[in-house]
Amino acid sequence: MPSIIEGYNNDIFISYRQKDNKYDGWVTEFVDNLKKELEATFKEDISVYFDISPHDGLLETHDVGDSLKEKLKCLIFIPIISRTYCDPNSFAWQNEFTRFVELASGDRFGMKTKLPGGNIASRVLPIRIYDLNKEDIRLCESLLGGALRGIEFIYKSAGVNRPLRANEDHAHENLNKTYYRDQINKVAYSVQDIINGLKDASDNQPEVSTPEESCSEITERIKISRDKRISRPFPRKVMLTGLSLLLSLVLVSVLYLISKGPKSSVVIHKAIACVDPLAVWSTYQGKIRMRSIWADSEYDELIEINNYNDSYRQSTVSGNQRLIRGFENGKYYQEIRDNETNTLLKAYKEDEINSEEIELWKQHHTAVQFGGLLLELENSGLKMNKNAKRVRFQGNRCYSVEFKSDTALRLNNYFHNTNWILFIDRTDYTHKGGRVENLKLSGHTYNITSIYSGKIVVNKLTIPMLRNNFLTLDNSLFDIEIITIPE
Repeated sequence: MPSIIEGYNNDIFISYRQKDNKYDGWVTEFVDNLKKELEATFKEDISVYFDISPHDGLLETHDVGDSLKEKLKCLIFIPIISRTYCDPNSFAWQNEFTRFVELASGDRFGMKTKLPGGNIASRVLPIRIYDLNKEDIRLCESLLGGALRGIEFIYKSAGVNRPLRANEDHAHENLNKTYYRDQINKVAYSVQDIINGLKDASDNQPEVSTPEESCSEITERIKISRDKRISRPFPRKVMLTGLSLLLSLVLVSVLYLISKGPKSSVVIHKAIACVDPLAVWSTYQGKIRMRSIWADSEYDELIEINNYNDSYRQSTVSGNQRLIRGFENGKYYQEIRDNETNTLLKAYKEDEINSEEIELWKQHHTAVQFGGLLLELENSGLKMNKNAKRVRFQGNRCYSVEFKSDTALRLNNYFHNTNWILFIDRTDYTHKGGRVENLKLSGHTYNITSIYSGKIVVNKLTIPMLRNNFLTLDNSLFDIEIITIPE
C-alpha cells in the first residue's frame, strides 16, 4: 500500500535493533498497537513498513543501498531508540537512520515540516524505550542536528530502567507517571500532525525534483573530476600574483569566520537542551511561586502548570484579596476571593473579560513567566537570523540570537510586530537574558531588557531564579521577579 502523498512508498518506516525485539517482542507489539491507533485516528489507510526479519530481508547478494532507498522513501521515520540502537556500526544505524536523514534532507519537504498549529516538527519521530547515557544522546543529536526529542515508553522505579509494557503489573510505581495506552495515542496524534503538515506543504508548494545522487556522491564525483584535470605550467610572475591574492582571500575568510558566529538554530537547540535536558517541557507539570516587585507594588503569585492537559492557573495575592485566573480544557476563568476567608467576592465570565487578554493568556502563559520562552520563540513564526553574533552581555561572553517580525508572517497576538534578542552563554549555553521591542501588554507597549541570574530545577526542568526587567528607553528598573519552589 503506497503513501497517502504521491511520490512516497510508505507513510511510516519503523527502524529497530533485532536485539530489542527478542526478549518479549516489545517492538512487534508496539507496531501492532500503533497500527490499531492509526486506524482510529485517520480516515485514510496509513502504510507502515515494518520488517520483522533481520536486516530487512536482505541477503549478502543484494545491494543494500538501492534496496532500502525505495523502502526509506517515506513521510515519517520512527526509530526505536534503545541502549543498543545508538551504534554507528549497526545495520539499523548505518543503513536506515543515517540513510533516511540523508534522503529526507534532499527531498521536496526536507527534514522538518510546519505543523497546522504553526509549530515545527522533525520527520524523525524517536520512540525512547530506555534512558540513555550522554554519549548515545550526543550521537543521536549529532545526526539529527538538534536536541533528541520524542515520545518515551520508559518504566522507571528504584533500580529499574526498561521499556514500558502494555499491561503493567505495578503501573502506579512508574516514576515517569506514563501509561502505555496514552503514549500510543500521543504517537498517533504526532503522526497525524506531521502528515497534515506535509499535506499542507504539498498543496501549497510546487514539487521540486531532487538529484539522484546524494551530496556525498556529488562531492566525490567533483573531487575525481578535479584530480583528472591536466595541469599546465604558469609563468612565475602570474603564479606569485595568484598566490598573493589567494593568501589575501584566505586571510579575509579567516577574519570573517572569526567574527561570524555559529548557526542560530544550533545555539537555540543547545540552549533548550540546557534548560530542558530530558525534553519534559511538552508534558511539564509543576508549581512555581513567583514574587513580583513592580514599582511600589508587590505581588505573591502561585503558578500551577500542566502542559499535558493544557491547563494553567495563577493565584496572585495583593493586599487582602487573591486574584485567580487561568484556563483548563479551553475555558478561561477569573475570580477574586478574600485572602483570609477564601470567600468568593467576584467571578468573571469570558464575555466579561477583554477577549485580547484571554487570547494572550491562552497562547503564551508559559513564555510570559519562565521556562518556555526558548521553545515559544523557536516556534513563534518570527524570522530567526541565520547566524548568531559573538557579543558581551553583562560581562558574559555570549551569543546573541535575533528574532524579527515580518508583516508577511502569520503570528499570534503575543509575538505580533515584536523583535527579540536572546543572550546565550558561549561556554555552557545557559540563558543570560534578552531584549524585546514593541511588546504589547494590558494596553501598553514596552521595550524591555531582562537579566537572568541563578537557577533552580523543578521536575527536571531548569528555570531562572531571578529576573530583573529594565525599560530600554531610559534604562529604569521595570520590575523584579523572584521564582522559588512552593513550601
